[in-house]
Amino acid sequence: MSVGSSVPRLHLREDDVVRLVLEFICSRQFHISQLSLERETGVINGIYSDDVLFLRQLILDGQWDDVTEFIQPLEAIATFDAHTFHYLILRQKYIELLCIKSEAGLIANVDAAVEEVVKVLSDLEKLCPSREVYNHLCLLLTLPKLIDHADYHDWNPSSARVRCFQDIYPLVEKFLPYEKPAKDRHALQEATNDRLIHLLIKGLLYESCVEFCQRRALSGSVKERSPPQLRFGSLLSSSKKFHDSDLSLLSWLQSIPAQTFAHPFEQRTLDVDVERLDKPSLETSWTEHMLVTPIKPKLFPYSAMPFGRPRSVDLMSRSLNPSLDGLPFGSGTMWRSSLASFHLTGKKSMTTSVDRLFESDEKGSKTVQPPSVSTVNELAKEHSPFNETEDNKRVIASDIPEKPPRAEPASGDLLREFQRLKHSPSASANKLAAPPPQALSDPTNEPAEDKPQLPANQNGSAASTSGPTSGSGSLGSGSVSASTAMPGSGLSGKPRFIAVTSLDDVQAVRCAEFHPSGRLYAVGSNSKTLRICSYPKLSDLRDDHTTCQSTVLFKRTKHHKGSIYCLAWSPAGDLIATGSNDKTVKLMRFNADTCNMEGQEIELAMHDGTVRDVCFIEDMSNKSSLLVSGGAGDCKIYVTDCVTGTPFQALTGHSGHVLSLYTWGGAMFISGSQDKTVRMWDLRTRGCVNMITPLTTPSSPVNKGSPVASVAVDPSGRLMVSGHEDASCILYDIRGNRTIQSFKPHSADVRSVRFSPSAYYLLTGGYDNKLVLTDLQGDLTMSLPSIVVAQHQDKVISGRWHPNEFSFISSSADKTSALWALPPL
Repeated sequence: MSVGSSVPRLHLREDDVVRLVLEFICSRQFHISQLSLERETGVINGIYSDDVLFLRQLILDGQWDDVTEFIQPLEAIATFDAHTFHYLILRQKYIELLCIKSEAGLIANVDAAVEEVVKVLSDLEKLCPSREVYNHLCLLLTLPKLIDHADYHDWNPSSARVRCFQDIYPLVEKFLPYEKPAKDRHALQEATNDRLIHLLIKGLLYESCVEFCQRRALSGSVKERSPPQLRFGSLLSSSKKFHDSDLSLLSWLQSIPAQTFAHPFEQRTLDVDVERLDKPSLETSWTEHMLVTPIKPKLFPYSAMPFGRPRSVDLMSRSLNPSLDGLPFGSGTMWRSSLASFHLTGKKSMTTSVDRLFESDEKGSKTVQPPSVSTVNELAKEHSPFNETEDNKRVIASDIPEKPPRAEPASGDLLREFQRLKHSPSASANKLAAPPPQALSDPTNEPAEDKPQLPANQNGSAASTSGPTSGSGSLGSGSVSASTAMPGSGLSGKPRFIAVTSLDDVQAVRCAEFHPSGRLYAVGSNSKTLRICSYPKLSDLRDDHTTCQSTVLFKRTKHHKGSIYCLAWSPAGDLIATGSNDKTVKLMRFNADTCNMEGQEIELAMHDGTVRDVCFIEDMSNKSSLLVSGGAGDCKIYVTDCVTGTPFQALTGHSGHVLSLYTWGGAMFISGSQDKTVRMWDLRTRGCVNMITPLTTPSSPVNKGSPVASVAVDPSGRLMVSGHEDASCILYDIRGNRTIQSFKPHSADVRSVRFSPSAYYLLTGGYDNKLVLTDLQGDLTMSLPSIVVAQHQDKVISGRWHPNEFSFISSSADKTSALWALPPL
């Protein structure tokens, strides 16, 4: 305030007023109101760095796995108390799981929650500061309800998460400090010390002093012995409005002679009695209010998004399957023909190197075990283009002379017959047995469905992918190894995939995708870094190639506030989208010639949880791109117009996190979810046209599904594959609306599934650290030959084929991304 000016001015900021209110309600532990006010205003009372704000948001949203992952780089610092940090996080997670368990009658499925409670309690045993603390946590497990314990009588998730952050903040404060912007004249300030109450008291005192002076001036004689008493007004009632604020008291003080102020004031105190609010008891089903609306600054309450009511039907819609009419479902033989002859129009010739991967050794084994590889961290010379083509061994049925049919099981009994063969004693050790070598390596004019299929090796020994020899070695900060010939196995002449290049990061690499041209590929990691690399020339690739570092053409650090979980290129290659656990999607225009971003990026914030996958769809009606994104939180799938950057459709139906998306056909896409279902969507109908719950253990007396971690559709749009958390893969006939078979190429979660460009092979990546190639040529109802073609030192998160060459890129939790290719023979 400038007293000397003609019109004194007092500048107030409303966000500072909000901070006063937030400090008041937080100190009184009204945390539900605190978080609601933060959501609505976008204001947080605290001086925090961007990293701390993101960590706070993860805690308030209960994303405990992401919290642990986010803090991982600090664990390398000796002074960081990682032990206490993990204890506080796991304790909070444990209490919330107990809350869910105690309300088991209010939710449909609590089996997973109960299993998680036991697991977390086991982890807490190693982290608890004392045995007494651990025993106390164990005691909570025996209570019917969490609120039955005196310490948790008023427990609620909002307050508990706020207190969890308050406990954790001192542990990370000095490692993630706030840096004041150089151009910021008004540094961010924090309300402290009950400032709101102090200002209220001073405001009341000022009002009362004005009234006292006015009454004193009008009381008559100055010599009156009983001057008016100072009386405080009510905090709530006032006859004056906001614009009636005046400086009458200051004006009167300015008129007092200066000598009056030469006499010292008598020090007097003011007794303030604050009556605390008696909070009502909170009774609610906290599982229904477990912060389902996480904090999203500048957005309240959500983006208004119109969407049509999804339509779920038993069979695929006519628009999705234009050729459904007349599809032969009645004949078992015809059905097998339709399943065994996908994509029969190709006329490319394939070199024999790929097929020879699947050749039997002298014992009939179909699986090549990847041995250890030596350290490969030296830079090597650049190579020239390598064009590997694929051999079309699937023949068109009309070109094949008619043959006497084999004995076929009755119509409708094919699946049972397949299960019987698969689980027969002779095949019990080989769930992925392969046909004889000649059925795979020798081109033939026999129809695929008439090729001999054997459930086991001829001498009784079975092939297996359940336990390949683990590879070891070093590649940057992680390790990758390729399938190669085992000494003394008789496979010395076999080809092997080679790690051509490797990209190292400081944290897990989550996603990698090729540019549609194949000349570039993008990589995103938990370190928030986005890189775009050049695709190497491979024509001179040889077996003795030494892995070199990837050539990075573009790099952006802190691309998101959190980990980059997914990315995708538009079909034209001029757009790139990334999704993160900061709940945003970033959409950018990309120039492939300059390898740089152009224009202003668009940040989409309609999601309220981690964005797990994104994909582009070309809208053929107006030649524009649409972006489809899905993830955790409200489990909605959002469709965004890439021209305007505006989300225009929100598709509902999934009851669990959306983990995977895949598009084909110009208007269709599928989604895999934690709720164990795959949904098929047609944007022309603005909804779901089919829902599948793949049964990963069809022979079990109680058929159970498993969360769908990955999905893909072959180029013809006829065959779908889904990868599941129980290590299963499901092949599904889209047009026939039926499961072809279930098989297990991995021993842990299958996190990535992709058909090769011509759909002759299936590439899968799993949490068993392996990438497996499965041969899809021949009868898909029979056992499929599989081979481990690459291996990382830690979990494989994704594997993606090159658009037109027989090479692929993988990303892993071992902090590397590797490009693999198969040298020509």
